Amino acid sequence: MKNDNIDEFLENQSLKDEFKMRNLDLSQVFCETPDNLQRENNVLRNLLDWVQKYSECRDRKEMEAAGYDFPPIDPGISPDNDWHRFELWMQGKPLRKRLKDRLPPGFIPTPPDELTDDELLLELEKLIEMLAEIHVAVDLVNDVPPRLLYEYLLESLEDEFDVIAEGFWHLDGCSGYCPGCFQRPWCEVGNASCWPEDEEAEKMFLIDSVKKYVSPSPVSLQILKKLQEEEDREFDEFRKTQGGRGIDIDPNPFDTDDVDDLPF
Repeated sequence: MKNDNIDEFLENQSLKDEFKMRNLDLSQVFCETPDNLQRENNVLRNLLDWVQKYSECRDRKEMEAAGYDFPPIDPGISPDNDWHRFELWMQGKPLRKRLKDRLPPGFIPTPPDELTDDELLLELEKLIEMLAEIHVAVDLVNDVPPRLLYEYLLESLEDEFDVIAEGFWHLDGCSGYCPGCFQRPWCEVGNASCWPEDEEAEKMFLIDSVKKYVSPSPVSLQILKKLQEEEDREFDEFRKTQGGRGIDIDPNPFDTDDVDDLPF
């Protein structure tokens, strides 16, 4: 190992020890770049400077007046959210929580099979309101049966989300995999795409929880194929208008490890 690499490594360990001594969990706000220790050390030095300054004054306005405007934490969401999360982190509080751990203490959702349709509607409305209070919006496709929606939300309560102070995380129930989606019969995209599972079933493939609400016929496969052909043709025409170069997407802004929708 070259001397400069050794120096960078030793500095890296020393910087990380500074956070350990303060009982600050770096993993909550810092993304390691082991293949670029110089960059990593620059980020750690900046973050440590923020920690030291905040430990002195404990006041956002005073720090901003001194030029400390945007907390250097990862992921960066928005100025107010980043400040909120930075201060939580400085207090040793978690920045990601399961949804159910953020709902009112003592709240225990009633299993759907114990509710009548009318009771379920009331429970569903109450749950959606409680989620909105913690900055989580429910944005599913229209006409999804309430019982399916309620079941989905109960499953989502186990999911972790970053704690935010403004904006909303959005629960849309879409993974991009239509055959496994409970919204497919009511979704425009799900109704206009043909998957290998549809070919094998010789009709629109549906998961068991959905079958009680709809019953696809064999003719639906031909409809799916036709719609898929139309989608493919439109996409081909679009590519031609782009000169064959496709769609330019900058991959850098995207965090491929996090499937949550941005809270805007």
